[in-house]
Amino acid sequence: MASLIKKCECSTTKAGRTLNLRKTDDRKTAERTWGKCAHAWVVRYRLGGRGTKQQEQSFPHDMKRDAEAFILEIKSDKVSGLRRTIDPKAGAITCADYADRWLSGRVGLSARSREFYSSALRNQINPTLGHLRLNAVTRQTVKTFVSALIKGGYAPNTVHSAFTIVSAIFSEAVKDKLIPESPCTDIELPSTAQRQEFLVPSWTQIKKLADSMPARWAATVWLMAGCGLRVSEAFAVAEGCVMFGGRRLRIHEQVTRKRVLGPLKHREEGDYRDMPLPPFVHAAVATHIDTHGTAEGYLFQAARGGGRVRYDSYRVAFAAAAKAAGLPEDFTPHGLRHAYASMQLAQGIPITDVSRWLGHQDIGITFRTYGHLVDEAWDRALDVMEAAYQTGISTEAASAVC
Repeated sequence: MASLIKKCECSTTKAGRTLNLRKTDDRKTAERTWGKCAHAWVVRYRLGGRGTKQQEQSFPHDMKRDAEAFILEIKSDKVSGLRRTIDPKAGAITCADYADRWLSGRVGLSARSREFYSSALRNQINPTLGHLRLNAVTRQTVKTFVSALIKGGYAPNTVHSAFTIVSAIFSEAVKDKLIPESPCTDIELPSTAQRQEFLVPSWTQIKKLADSMPARWAATVWLMAGCGLRVSEAFAVAEGCVMFGGRRLRIHEQVTRKRVLGPLKHREEGDYRDMPLPPFVHAAVATHIDTHGTAEGYLFQAARGGGRVRYDSYRVAFAAAAKAAGLPEDFTPHGLRHAYASMQLAQGIPITDVSRWLGHQDIGITFRTYGHLVDEAWDRALDVMEAAYQTGISTEAASAVC
């Protein structure tokens, strides 16, 4: 089923004639010569039985043991009644080329998800794995890849996302019979359950931040701080998002980095999310509409030429306003979303509700990010239960006396 030979002419030249490798003496003569010459070993084998195409796999001269182990693997498959179905040459495609094939074959993937995958491949995955052959990536290679991301300063969530994509790519390669098994098994990843501390600005600082922003964008600050919107969601707020007499805000799209409208994060096209609309945020939205109007119903536009807000321009304006409000240099628009969640939980609002209003994919994300803030409500919960107990006991005692 499999044989180990060399295709060089060294043994033929030494013997002075063409050797017949099926004869024992000629075979021994060839093997003595092959052991000394530096040409590659060649394993000849068939993926199926007789009549199927013969395959060849080369091994460097100093890797004879690997070649013999390859033969034993083929024979083991025969003994166990299996047929070897993985062609070693099939996995010679580079990881970058196969990743492109994998991504293009993802049917039904949203534009935002496709953009996210492309960015991860371009920035985190291909620089380390892209040039490698698919069948050359080992479990140790993947472990080294993860370590490099951690040492490069990437956040745990980013490392998890990159690894998930790599794992999906290799799982698909196994299904395509390009490699026998995925190298992405039992890989240790950094914990994402680390406690996170947030700066919660005072309402005076938030007002100063909004007042220091360009007037056309000031209301975005109140939407993020008062409703917990992502900055991309705030950019896409329209007049029709205000519902139920100004008591509820409904959003169903966001502005992508390419300045086009897209579905909400973790949501399909047409999905929406509702959240309470505090009166002060409603007032800020109404004032903005009265002062600046709308463009096809949408509140916010770019500083020049109209169209969707430019992220770079907004980030520069926000940084200047944050400095004027006395906030640290690293305070970003996302900090207002953190402040919203922190203030809600500190007031005893159930984390299940906060998670839904924030639009998290699952409540586990909310617990990992803000779970430690729930502890701050414990003392108040104890006071409430104690007060209820004392009231109940007093009422029963008074009834007994009467």
